[in-house]
Amino acid sequence: MKKLRMKRKFVFLALVSLFIGYIGLRYYIKPDWFDSEYTYHKVYQYKVSKIKPQKKIIKDINIEIIHDKNEQRPTDGKWKETIRTDIDRYRNDPILHVTFTDNSKADIPLKTDSIGPSFSWKNLDDELYKKLSSRFPLVEPIDVVQYHSLESVLMLYQGDTLFRIPEKQTVIQFQVKNPNNGKLQTYYQYGSEPKFNYFRPVFFLQNKAHLYNEKPEFFNAYNQSSKKNYWDRDFEFRHANLSISQGYRYYRLFYSDRLSNQPVGISPTGHTFKTTITDTYILPNEDQDSEGEKVTSKSKTYTDQTEYTYEILDRKKPKIIVE
Repeated sequence: MKKLRMKRKFVFLALVSLFIGYIGLRYYIKPDWFDSEYTYHKVYQYKVSKIKPQKKIIKDINIEIIHDKNEQRPTDGKWKETIRTDIDRYRNDPILHVTFTDNSKADIPLKTDSIGPSFSWKNLDDELYKKLSSRFPLVEPIDVVQYHSLESVLMLYQGDTLFRIPEKQTVIQFQVKNPNNGKLQTYYQYGSEPKFNYFRPVFFLQNKAHLYNEKPEFFNAYNQSSKKNYWDRDFEFRHANLSISQGYRYYRLFYSDRLSNQPVGISPTGHTFKTTITDTYILPNEDQDSEGEKVTSKSKTYTDQTEYTYEILDRKKPKIIVE
């Protein structure tokens, strides 16, 4: 009987060890052995924090107005043809190209959204419009009661301040090792506070059924100094996702912590008017191998507010409906 009890004890201990080993492998060491749907990448320097307030003062303003292929380009002036790889993501939205007093830059589409780069609908209201339009007494008034519009951006001064207005308050910063070169890459994921994960390690998941070419492309596209400071995930989050429970997360993964990662608001703190307006027309491109759009552009810098009012404010008013 004593030997039988010992055998039972050993069997019980063996089963417990197997269970602990399974839990360790399944959730901590090799979870991809038990999951045929995802590829697991180890996450380094995982950190959850509140989004820090940021604000910057405007030094230079260049507002680019993009015209589609159906619009006729004027023949006057000097036009410059280039190939642009960034036009598609703006969907013909005008763009604020801004340089700040710390010499950093941002490209912000003239649209409102819940994630950057964009403007915040909470700030672009009647009160702000009235403050900015008072700078241009000759401008024709518009009705801004029904929709929030972005004429306000056309009335910026040097010295005005852009500041963050986040919709959600949490940022998750983490690093993942690029499997192609072994280097750690830093990402920022914005959203709501993640739920308790029972001390499980966090992994970065890639869906195995996703397009094959997009898996290495995700890592290869990483560039903290590029104008496009983010990777667009699909809305189902089947690809490029953390193994955490989070009530809400945005579909963009950012490469660095820039002011324009969040929707921005305008504070009219400036006193000097100087604005460049760039007109860009998309041209037919017969080169099928080209990676971008063929465009032609012309710029004009304004320092006279009367001229600017007649040529720009009373003619080019890019209105949008809040998304």
